[in-house]
Amino acid sequence: MDESLIGQHQEVDSSSSARESDDKHSVLHRERRAVKNNATHKQDFEKRLKAMEERHNKSTRRLQEIEKRLDALLRIPPRSGDLIDSLMRYILGQRGQNTGKERVGPPGPPGSPGPTGLPGPSGPRGEQGKPGTNKPFQGPPGPKGDQGPVGKTGAKGPQGAKGQRGQDGSGSSGVKYVRWGRTTCPSGAQIVYKGIVGGEYYNHHGGGANYLCLPHKPKYDRYRNGVQGGAYIYGTEYQVSSFVGTVFKRNIHDYEALCVVCFVKSRGSMLLMPARNDCPSGWTEEYHGYLMAEHYRHPHSRDFICLDGDPEYVPGSQASRDGALLYPVEGRCGSLPCLPYVEGRELTCAVCTK
Repeated sequence: MDESLIGQHQEVDSSSSARESDDKHSVLHRERRAVKNNATHKQDFEKRLKAMEERHNKSTRRLQEIEKRLDALLRIPPRSGDLIDSLMRYILGQRGQNTGKERVGPPGPPGSPGPTGLPGPSGPRGEQGKPGTNKPFQGPPGPKGDQGPVGKTGAKGPQGAKGQRGQDGSGSSGVKYVRWGRTTCPSGAQIVYKGIVGGEYYNHHGGGANYLCLPHKPKYDRYRNGVQGGAYIYGTEYQVSSFVGTVFKRNIHDYEALCVVCFVKSRGSMLLMPARNDCPSGWTEEYHGYLMAEHYRHPHSRDFICLDGDPEYVPGSQASRDGALLYPVEGRCGSLPCLPYVEGRELTCAVCTK
């Protein structure tokens, strides 16, 4: 915009503002004078004075607004030939001649920021994204979980194929047994060791319940001499006075009983066959004899053993020293079926291997 024209407009605006201000001061002065001359009441005077002050303040604010607009116009570069006319109309607040609408002037200075508005409504849901092209990254394994409950037993599966036949055994495992009442082993068996029959005293309540084949020469480790009152073991005597000449050929009553431990390398199982003096089919008889045990009235019970039918004894040992005792076993009818069992008859036995 031409500086001379802007200066002229500033002079016009300034003179016009000055005249307007003088006129308003004159009017205010006349009204005050008229109020002073004509007012009869103090209250009416105060109301009119307050109204005049409000009009004066309004005019002052109008002048200040015009000055702000002028400052804004001075910062805008010229755009067209009728810019001066438009600016003057914008300053004076005049309306257009043709359209009757208020013409829009240049933008004023920025106002203060307004308060934050309420959040708007949620937008529509977006479309589903396409699958990514990156390969998934496997994370580290998690901690071990608790053991789950035991599942139900599944259905039985089909039978598997038949396996190959194993190699024939060499019989190297072998089997051992005790031949009670003898010092030799049958043909085909090896002697492991010879000994005497031992056991707990017949009228003791505690101690071991089985007979043992004790070796002739014991070997001690650490020991304490004297009887300390623990468990005991004694020799074993035959108690067969009523059976000499019937069951047993020789008088062996009150003699100490002998034994031998035998080993058969070619077989792996042993069977004590009670109430028979032979072995089942497929088994080999090692020896046969009679079932023996402790007397039924004695407080100390024993396991049954198979005593050889022709027993040996320790020479010169015949004396009633007691200790563990051996009695022939007799069948009693009742719960035991008779026949085929016979009341009071001594039962035989056999030791078999396979």
